[in-house]
Amino acid sequence: MQVKGGHDFQSNLLRPALVKLFPKAWILAVLLFDVHALIRFGGLWNSLLIPLSMIIILPLPWILSDKEGRQNLGLKSPTSWNWFVNGSFFAIGALILYIGSAWVIFGTSENNWFVQHAFMLKDSLGSIPGETSLETKFWIVTIPAMIFSPIGEEFLYRGCIQKSFSDEWGPKVGQIVQAGTFAFVHLAHYGLMPFQPLLILIWVPSMFLTALVFGWIVQKSDSLWLAVAAHAIFNLGMNAVVFLMLPNQVGV
Repeated sequence: MQVKGGHDFQSNLLRPALVKLFPKAWILAVLLFDVHALIRFGGLWNSLLIPLSMIIILPLPWILSDKEGRQNLGLKSPTSWNWFVNGSFFAIGALILYIGSAWVIFGTSENNWFVQHAFMLKDSLGSIPGETSLETKFWIVTIPAMIFSPIGEEFLYRGCIQKSFSDEWGPKVGQIVQAGTFAFVHLAHYGLMPFQPLLILIWVPSMFLTALVFGWIVQKSDSLWLAVAAHAIFNLGMNAVVFLMLPNQVGV
């Protein structure tokens, strides 16, 4: 392990055969992000590409990394399970902050990203029979949001990107890069089609700060799984807010 500028560099993140192709793990992390972002922004024209961009990430830890590499990425037990409670608390706190800011600034106008999320859920529920109960509709759209996005995104952003950039340039750089890429790619959800600059002014900083929270949880707990849990709780809360506060926009 090389030491430079007071930071440890080049943890074993990849299988030995891949290290020969990518001696710097951050290079592969950038390539993975590029592919992920390309597919995800394709979701602006075909919404099915957004979940696909996350599903294809799920097997990558077992393809790209051996057991030691996965542990170095954070796929291991936390240093303390107290961070399951702490992480959940901070995820809920972030969500409450965003709810307040979105409603204070935009009310229920279409610049409120919760309203945009309600429209997206309405499209997702379009093929569900009308007599389906409210609770069933809620879990139909919420269970996938608590599984695929948290696992896929935490591996890519707080795992590959944050860890590889932290190894190379230190934890502050790792945090900024993972949060910036996370915020950028979430423009594939809201703000571009249609173009809504006011929504972007709230949406992108919100996602940047959310990513910092998840990255901080990983730093404190030394485990991606607790960030996955916090991410899942955040998505659960977001859908619950929309179903409770915007039923007309969701169409339930």
